[in-house]
Amino acid sequence: MILDRIRKSKNIKDGLGFLGTGVASQGIIFLSSIFVIRALGPELRGYYTFLGILGFFLIPFFSFGFLAGMGYYISSKKYNPKEITKTVIVIALLRSTVIILAVLLLKYFNLLGLTGNNLSVWFLLPVLLTFPLNMIKESFHRILLSDSQYAKANKLSIFYSVVSPVIVFLLVVIFRLDFIGVVIAIVGSNIINFFLTIFMVNRIYAVTDLSKPYNKLFVKEVFSYGIKGWIGDIAVTTNNKVDQLILSYFLPPAALGVYSICGSIGQMLWILPGSIRQILFNNNAALKNDADRKKLTARYHAFFMVTGLVITVLFILFTEYIIRILYGNEFLPAVVPMQIYLAGTGIYIGTMILTKYFVGTKQVIYNSYIQLFSAAIGLVTALLFIKEYGIVGAALSSTISYVASY
Repeated sequence: MILDRIRKSKNIKDGLGFLGTGVASQGIIFLSSIFVIRALGPELRGYYTFLGILGFFLIPFFSFGFLAGMGYYISSKKYNPKEITKTVIVIALLRSTVIILAVLLLKYFNLLGLTGNNLSVWFLLPVLLTFPLNMIKESFHRILLSDSQYAKANKLSIFYSVVSPVIVFLLVVIFRLDFIGVVIAIVGSNIINFFLTIFMVNRIYAVTDLSKPYNKLFVKEVFSYGIKGWIGDIAVTTNNKVDQLILSYFLPPAALGVYSICGSIGQMLWILPGSIRQILFNNNAALKNDADRKKLTARYHAFFMVTGLVITVLFILFTEYIIRILYGNEFLPAVVPMQIYLAGTGIYIGTMILTKYFVGTKQVIYNSYIQLFSAAIGLVTALLFIKEYGIVGAALSSTISYVASY
């Protein structure tokens, strides 16, 4: 019944497009990562994961809600994307500059934890220097989504998902450059993705026209809206990766490398809802009747929770076989942590859907309350459990946090 209603939705074409993109993207990433993880082994995989954690945490932390606010005002049609492209570039450059300086200071004072402190600055610096390009790319991709340019956004998403895994695979697996190949792949893919994004969005929004004025009113309104959900965004980020961040601080890179496959497998459960929720957000922002918003959100929530539960149970039952076949015996210590982690990611599917209701109705402050509560629980439990129980404690902490958010 629910599935039939979703099929009849006027947005089913867009929804299937997002779903197809999500499946294709994650499939490419997943298949490439299997060979890369095997080639790197737990320790180098840990360093690779650490580089990803830096961007994952620092980019939303230093956004101050800008991307969320920008997305809302473009979705609601208050601002024409063509008029604010220069402003978006300036904000992205400022944010990335702050991030680069912050990481280098932490590295200088040996405050990046056991894994980060052991990582050479010559591996870290090239990745940091591409942050400005990456953040500009991210901003314009968000504009495409918010402007309902789903076809173009999907094409870019597919390309993003292909470039980095393919380059990493070639350099690490084929040419056997080990971690040097990882760094070259990250830098190269960021540069390629940036220029492709600029090429595509320039034809729609004329982003290379820097004669446009800097829109102070736009910035003020975007930050005023976005800051309300900023803490919630940070909390969501904390829920997703704080376990790995604390692991990298207290434990050697090999432990982080083993545990990282829990996220690789567990977060595959989010492909389905993650591919659809942007459409739910746009629809809720456009609807005027709150009863209709609630009805639409409930419909999506029921369908994806039932589907997610079935997939979660299957993954838990076959965890040991999945790890042994895909990653090898070196990663078998991840079996129990992954089973624990899967339970949490399955439940978090409901949170992913329900929070879009509040975002689409300008009630993002409620998301902040929810996510801040669960993030606080996750942070406290991670600090308590990881030092005592290692990667099992990290998985338990994550699951408790995911349940708390729901």
